[in-house]
Amino acid sequence: MGSILKEADRAEISRRMRSLSGASDRRWGTLDVTGMLQHLRLSANMTLGELSLPSANKRAFQRFPLKHLILYVFPFPKGAPTAPGLKPGAATSFEEERAALLVLLERTGTGPSEGSGPAHPLFGPLTWREWGVVTYKHADHHLKQFGA
Repeated sequence: MGSILKEADRAEISRRMRSLSGASDRRWGTLDVTGMLQHLRLSANMTLGELSLPSANKRAFQRFPLKHLILYVFPFPKGAPTAPGLKPGAATSFEEERAALLVLLERTGTGPSEGSGPAHPLFGPLTWREWGVVTYKHADHHLKQFGA
């Protein structure tokens, strides 16, 4: 399982992000490539505890086995709903969003790897190891959305 905490996995995600351009077309969904980068940047802010979102109060997603299956077994589904606080806002620059996201992913990947991290709005309390997996998996999902 990939993890943003693993240097090789982080380098792979970074390489794939750098392969995108402002003209990259989506294969599914409604986000354009800049909106996707902004969405991932907001998610990375949440991972680092710099953006707090209210709980979705879906307790089933916070318990074994569903939490484990979503984090480690099933791929992220296309068209899954996005937390309102992670939806892109005003139009921004592709290059600025990508650069900011790459910095945040590096900070996440070189930060703590043990112990508890911030709570996730759907999954509740996550360890840093779980955050590493979900961050990698989320980025991978959206990079595939844009063919990277």
